[in-house]
Amino acid sequence: MSQVKIKRLFRVVTATVTTATSTCTTLRMDDMAGAVVELPTITTNAATIQVWGNDTESGSFCQLYDASGAAASITLAPSTSNRTAYALPDAAYALPYVKLVAASTNATATVNVAMKT
Repeated sequence: MSQVKIKRLFRVVTATVTTATSTCTTLRMDDMAGAVVELPTITTNAATIQVWGNDTESGSFCQLYDASGAAASITLAPSTSNRTAYALPDAAYALPYVKLVAASTNATATVNVAMKT
């Protein structure tokens, strides 16, 4: 009897990260089993990327929190010499649409989000 192999599909989305949720890229998360945010070799004012979510693609997004009340976020260590990649926090999969929002004033970045089904 052969073993069942699970084939994962990947897609990469270029996303804009800013402090204004209205200008951040909306990411569709349904059917996604994991995702990584890839930062190029950059310096940025952002020390943290927050994860905001909504049950529809448009409308008011809200900041996501885990069950213990901790904000769903990614603490950055940007590098001018190496690309960096960060896994999305588990709370990002709670709603079908999410946005990555810069927590610091005047911080803007373009990132790649690699998502797998």
